[in-house]
Amino acid sequence: MRLLAAAVAIACLMGVPAKAQSADVEQLRSAMKAARWTGPMLASTAETLPRGHFYTEPYFYDVIVGGDHHPGSSGFYQYGLLDNLTVGFQPSFATATNRIGRGMAIGDFKLLSQVRLTHFTPDHQVPTIALVLNEVIPTGKYDRLGPSQEGHGSGAFATEVGVNVQHWFLLRNGRLLRARINVLQRFYNRTDVEGRSVYGTTTGFRGHARPGARTTLIGAVEYSLTNEWVLAFDVEADFAGHTRLVGQEAGGAIVRTRSPASRDVGFAPAVEYNWSPSAGALIGVWIIPKGRNAPASVTPAIAISKFW
Repeated sequence: MRLLAAAVAIACLMGVPAKAQSADVEQLRSAMKAARWTGPMLASTAETLPRGHFYTEPYFYDVIVGGDHHPGSSGFYQYGLLDNLTVGFQPSFATATNRIGRGMAIGDFKLLSQVRLTHFTPDHQVPTIALVLNEVIPTGKYDRLGPSQEGHGSGAFATEVGVNVQHWFLLRNGRLLRARINVLQRFYNRTDVEGRSVYGTTTGFRGHARPGARTTLIGAVEYSLTNEWVLAFDVEADFAGHTRLVGQEAGGAIVRTRSPASRDVGFAPAVEYNWSPSAGALIGVWIIPKGRNAPASVTPAIAISKFW
């Protein structure tokens, strides 16, 4: 919760000059009306959808770790339940060795909700701040895996809380810089584990696991190069706590392990092209150097956004 409080404090520091001149307000209003955005690769908006409207943004990516490729898909599918309340879901799909369907396996899904507390306007230049409450649904297969089968889930329900912040800056050249901050904290429940699993257990094992809490910090900026073209850059830090595993192997041996905590910091440059005020595309790459107990990876991705 200290991290969430810190995010709000930073948002306040991002706030407004003492008094904006009327010409500056009109220039900002005009620039905001003309500029088009898809959003950066990693950081989420603090805005909410107008009531009754939909937003879709599917992602297609390829996680490359140690030369191995792991293509997959995710995305955001959201609905404006109220002007200040957006709900939705985030699915996850990945390639599978057991060839489910067309070679794709279901990962864990996330139910999304966001309540907007403040709203940036040219006349009221305070950062947009929203509270986030998400729930991870363990739909991905994680245990009772075959000898060469990959797992694509955690098996554990998880609650995620956070704060999203967004602010606009009018530069001297008349272009816009949009900044975002996301602070998220995820808490996992315990899950039963049987047989070979993503937790490193083998055939015949029976027990339970509790993944460690996860903290995610994201900062992002977008520069409106033209009304259609945008340059974006994200920095994300992830901190995962100890995962505890307790159970019994097939031979009767008792297992009690605690995996080491991990952390990594990555960055994601991207380019956005928006051919209309309600539709656009993003292409970028998420680069994560080797972290503490975390492998290096490179993830090129493309996303297509549409406001309905």
